[in-house]
Amino acid sequence: MAERQSNIQRLRIAPETLDLQRAQLLKERAPSSALSVLMLLSLYAVILTFTAPLLHIAIWAAAAAAMIGATLLQPALYEKRGLTTGNARKYLFWHTATASATGLVWGAGAIWLTDTASDISIYSTGIMLLSLTLGGISPQSAYRRSYVGLASCALLPYAGFIFFSAEWPLNAVGVGALFAYAFFMSSSARVEIATRDALAVKQNQALMEELRKQRDALQKASEEKTRFLAATSHDLAQPLHAQGFFLAALREKTRDPQQLDLIAKIEASWRGLGNLLDGLLDVSRLDAGAIVADRRRTDIAALAARIADEFSAAAAEKKIALSVQADPAAAWTDPILLGRILRNLISNAIKFTSEGGHVSLSVLPAEDGFEIAVEDTGIGIPAAQQRAVFDEYVQLGNRERNREKGLGLGLSIVRRLAELLGIRLTLSSEPGKGTRFSLMVPGATAGGGTGDDAASTAEPHSKVSALCVLVIDDEDAIRSGMSTVLSSWGCEVLSAASGDDAIGLLDRMDLVPDVLIVDQRLGGDETGPDVVERLRDELNEDVRAIMMTGDISVETEREDGALRVLHKPVEPELLHRLLGEIAREKAEREPA
Repeated sequence: MAERQSNIQRLRIAPETLDLQRAQLLKERAPSSALSVLMLLSLYAVILTFTAPLLHIAIWAAAAAAMIGATLLQPALYEKRGLTTGNARKYLFWHTATASATGLVWGAGAIWLTDTASDISIYSTGIMLLSLTLGGISPQSAYRRSYVGLASCALLPYAGFIFFSAEWPLNAVGVGALFAYAFFMSSSARVEIATRDALAVKQNQALMEELRKQRDALQKASEEKTRFLAATSHDLAQPLHAQGFFLAALREKTRDPQQLDLIAKIEASWRGLGNLLDGLLDVSRLDAGAIVADRRRTDIAALAARIADEFSAAAAEKKIALSVQADPAAAWTDPILLGRILRNLISNAIKFTSEGGHVSLSVLPAEDGFEIAVEDTGIGIPAAQQRAVFDEYVQLGNRERNREKGLGLGLSIVRRLAELLGIRLTLSSEPGKGTRFSLMVPGATAGGGTGDDAASTAEPHSKVSALCVLVIDDEDAIRSGMSTVLSSWGCEVLSAASGDDAIGLLDRMDLVPDVLIVDQRLGGDETGPDVVERLRDELNEDVRAIMMTGDISVETEREDGALRVLHKPVEPELLHRLLGEIAREKAEREPA
C-alpha cells in the first residue's frame, strides 16, 4: 500500500486533469456497465419468482431498469458538448448520484422482496446485492465516491434489516453483509489507486508522445531551415559579392570627391546588408553544427592588432578613439572563431559608443592563459537586461528596428562561439558609463600545440602588384568585377569560367599563377576544391588558393593548408590583405 502511495506521489496529476480523465473513463465504461447490470437484473428477476410475488418483482425490475436508463442517459447528454476540465466535476457529481440511487433501488428492492422466514429468500437477495456491489468495483474504480455510494446504499440498509428482522442463524447473513461491505471498500481503494496510477502513466506517456512529436517537428523545421539556407546562401551572397568588387573597381576609377562620397555611402549600405547576411548564416551554421573548433597555437596579440586595424576606419568615422594593448601572447584556440568573436564585440562597442568616446581592446596575462577584454564608454546595459542581450534577435535601444543596427544576433553568436571554444565569457556594465566584455583564453601550453598560426595573424608588408592571379568563376559579372579590381591593384589577372577553361588557358600561356581565386560552386558538378586539386596536379605545384563561398557546410568552414576560405560577400580590403600576405611569402622565397 505504501509503495502504491509512493507511486501516486511520483506520478502526480493536476486535480482538474484527474477529474477529466475519471469522467472520460466512466463515460467509456457506461455502456458495458449498464449491460452487466441489465443481465444481472434479468437473472435475479427470474430467480426471485420462486420466493416473491410477481407484481413486486415487476415493480422492482422496472425501477432498476429505469436506473440503467439513467446510467446511459448521462453520457449521451455529454456526447455533443464533450467532457472538459470545466464540466468534468459536474459529470462526476451526477454519476455519483445515479450510482447511489441505483444502489438504493437495489437495496430497497431486496428488503421489499425478502421473506425473513425463508432462508432461500434471504440467501437469494443477499447474493444478488453482493453480486451487484462486487461487480461494481471495477467499472466504478475510476471514481471511488460513485462506488461508495452504490455499495453503501445497497448493502448497509439490507445488512441492518436482515440482522434485526431475521431469526438466528439467518440474521448472521446481515453480519456477513457488513464484513463483505468492509472487504469491498478495502478492495475498491486498492483498485482506485491502481487505476489512478494507470491514468498517471497514460498521461505521462501521452505527454512524452506529444513532446516527441513537438521535438520531431522542431527538428524537422530546423533541418528544413538549414537545408534552405545551405541551398540559397550562395545565391543570396552572390549579388552582394559582385557588387562589392564593382564598387571597389568604381572607387579605383574616380578621384572626384562627390563621387567618392557617394560611393562611400553605397559601400556603407552594401556592408550593412553583408553584415545582416553574415549574422543569419552564422546562426544557421551554429544551429546545423557546421562550425567545428580547430584549436591551434595562435598569436592572439597579432590577431587582436589586425582586427583592431580593420575597425580603425569605422571608429575614426564616428570620432571614437580605438586603442589596442596587447603584449606578445600565444594561446591555444581557434583563430578564425576567436576572430569572429572579437569582430562582433568591437563592432558592437563602436555601434553603441557616442562620438568622442573610447573603445579599447586588450590582451592581458591571466592564470592558465590570457584575458582578452573589449571595453567601451558607450550607453551601457542595465543589470536586468545583461542576460537577455545574449539571446537571439534581442536589441536594446532599437525599438524602431533600425536595420543599420543589425538584427540582434552579434552577442548571441559571441556567446555560442565562446561555448564552442570553451572560453569563459563575462560581462560587466553600468548604464551611461560603458560596458566591458572579458574572454578567458587558455595559454598555448594548455593545448599542447607547437605550430604557430602565422598564416592567420601575419601582417602583410608586400605589394600585391607582383602577383599573377587566376580567377575561376562561372558568373561573368564576378569575373569582370574581380578582374577590374585586381588589375587596379597592379596584379596580372587571368580569368576562366571552369576548370577545363583554366587548364586550357594556362597551357596556351605556359605559365604558373601565384594565386588561384576560385568559386566554391561552379557549373555542373564542379566544385572549387576539385578545380584547385586538378590545377595543382596539372601544374605539379602547390599553388596558393583562395576559395570564395556562400555555403554553410562544415567543409567550407575550415582553412586547409594552402587553401584559404572567404565567405561571401567578401570585403575587397580583406582580399587585398590576404593577397598581401601571399605576396610577402613569395618575396621571402625568391632569392635576393
